[in-house]
Amino acid sequence: MSSLSALLVRFVHVGGMALLLGGALFVWNALRTAGFGYDSVQLASQYEWVFWGTMGAMLVTGVGNLGELGAPGPATRWGTVLTIKLGVVTVLVVGSFVRTVVVLTARRSGVRGVDETWFRRFYGATSGILVLVVALAEVLAHG
Repeated sequence: MSSLSALLVRFVHVGGMALLLGGALFVWNALRTAGFGYDSVQLASQYEWVFWGTMGAMLVTGVGNLGELGAPGPATRWGTVLTIKLGVVTVLVVGSFVRTVVVLTARRSGVRGVDETWFRRFYGATSGILVLVVALAEVLAHG
């Protein structure tokens, strides 16, 4: 991979993470501070589209980054941190799948007055897990 291609892949990867974390924090805060007449189901379902599209880009660019750097052995410190990061990402994806099913079920049933406590918890947890992924990525990037 050329230097320019590697830079582009990393840029998309970092930008995607900013979109995931920023979007989750935005939705969590909007649900926390929403006023009367606010359509939380619509906001949440729109974020789900952004989330899953961005996760697809994160998968492709993550594999591209790994291809550029070479797969480390799990016995190395870097490999251990990468394995932990991938485990946390797996938890994120499984939890996000559950979150998406809840949001889409609420949207399909036409429920407007959803108890937003669950939505806030889901997006708060998503934000927290994404912060952990960013912290692990920082360790991988800078040791």
